[in-house]
Amino acid sequence: MFQFMTSTKIIFGDGALPASLSLFNQYGYSVLLVTGNTLERTSLVTDYLDAQSMRYQHIAVSGEPNIKMVEEAATSARRFKPDMVVAMGGGSAIDMGKALAAVLPNQGNLYDYVEVVGRNVPLKTKPLPFIAIPTTASTGAEVTKNAVLKSGQDQVKISLRSPDMLADVAIVDPALTHGTNPYLSGRGAMDAFTHLMEAYVCGKPNPLTDMICEEGLRKLSRSVIQACIYDEPQARSDLAFASMLGGMAITNAKLGAAHGLASALGGKISAPHSVITARLAPFVMLENIAVAKEQQRNDILARYQRIAQIVTGNVKAKEEEAIAWLSEVLDTLKLPSLLEFGVCEAQFDEVSADALKSVAIKGNPLPLNQERLVHILKQVCEECSCGEGYHETASMNQANQLAPEQAAESSFTIINSYASENNVVEKGNSWTI
Repeated sequence: MFQFMTSTKIIFGDGALPASLSLFNQYGYSVLLVTGNTLERTSLVTDYLDAQSMRYQHIAVSGEPNIKMVEEAATSARRFKPDMVVAMGGGSAIDMGKALAAVLPNQGNLYDYVEVVGRNVPLKTKPLPFIAIPTTASTGAEVTKNAVLKSGQDQVKISLRSPDMLADVAIVDPALTHGTNPYLSGRGAMDAFTHLMEAYVCGKPNPLTDMICEEGLRKLSRSVIQACIYDEPQARSDLAFASMLGGMAITNAKLGAAHGLASALGGKISAPHSVITARLAPFVMLENIAVAKEQQRNDILARYQRIAQIVTGNVKAKEEEAIAWLSEVLDTLKLPSLLEFGVCEAQFDEVSADALKSVAIKGNPLPLNQERLVHILKQVCEECSCGEGYHETASMNQANQLAPEQAAESSFTIINSYASENNVVEKGNSWTI
């Protein structure tokens, strides 16, 4: 027996967004619009809202959302009283919008509802109608049932999760991803890969997620370089499709140690979640394959071998060739090493202990104890053969090495909040959390 859930309605293809704007009207006349801080692509939505004389409050998010950001934004949004939430942007913007849609109708503290550091009680009231419009091919957040948030005080990544948080409409328009720079494209694509890979080998797959993962891995492996480096339109479409499939997979299967460790590391180093999972993935795969061989788990080895066959296009490929393929792609995309973010300065015992508490790690194909998790982290650190001096230099220069979007503090800005007559109620208020 298995269940399968995804967004109520999915609209996919070039031109999907302009063709679907009229769907907004089905959910009311007042919109909480959540976007990233790059606003060029949002004009399609804001122009439509203006043309329809719909009230809207526009919140722009910078950085990965945290619990305090959601609570502060919710306070303002409750005064505005939206009928729906529309989130447009990358995974952070969509997670922020998804969290706001969930918490606005629900009373109490956000810690009542989140995992790991909170009480994890079910939502008492159904979320507001939610429309997700991704502008990156990465997390697949448009079809997932959780929002990933930082808990600053606990220095850990956590999730607000409920089946009711699946989007009412997911509008996936690959044209919105055209022109994305290679770095953002690359780390997004590798985030999608880790979703597909971990869902495929997890302890509780099902026939539908197997089909989804295999097709996602096939599309991604054949498009990732052409999309991320050369911005080829068909490759962009294939990558957006693979990303969406990855989101469907993790909603209905499980994740593993790469995401479990990433949730713990994400609160302790300033690297983006996607870079952490991508750089951990080869080492987690290697460890899982080694343990599977020790325990003679041929079923697990067969799944890693199937991944290798799909991504390499070689029907005779062995399981380790998937790791070689992944390492080559990571280098081609020039994703930064975790060494650049001071990973070796993290307390591995603490990180591994936090990882074991995460929901994500429970889907790992084989249970990995704390010793095994520490071993993975040490392997990441041993990637560098330059000695301790390197790590000191990496730490000192970390801020200089971060891309602007990485170095920015998490914040949100209320760009505007319009009444039905387009009178400005609030404008230019900003919070840095």
